[in-house]
Amino acid sequence: MKNRMIENWIYAHRLSRAVFVAVALAGALVYTLWNWPAPLVSQTAQSGLVLSAEKDGVFLIELADGKRLRAFTPHPAPKPGDRVPMIVETYEDGSLHAVIDPDAGLMSQ
Repeated sequence: MKNRMIENWIYAHRLSRAVFVAVALAGALVYTLWNWPAPLVSQTAQSGLVLSAEKDGVFLIELADGKRLRAFTPHPAPKPGDRVPMIVETYEDGSLHAVIDPDAGLMSQ
């Protein structure tokens, strides 16, 4: 009797772990499908103007079209008024993703 009870508990424990993993994976799949990124429309190289330096190496940068963004810059840190090379990606839904181009900075030195 006691042996059968332990076997039932082990079976139930394994089953509950399997059900938990299946539910978690299904949730991750639904989340991924719900938040699928928009297709990339264009990727351009632009120059951004450093407006101000904030704490912890974060800088306020203005792009040529007037949009402002915050970016973490590598060393050496630019000063306000400097121009930094940027890679700007435009997506089908109109969103932008801009990062500082480290390769262009190395090429200019």
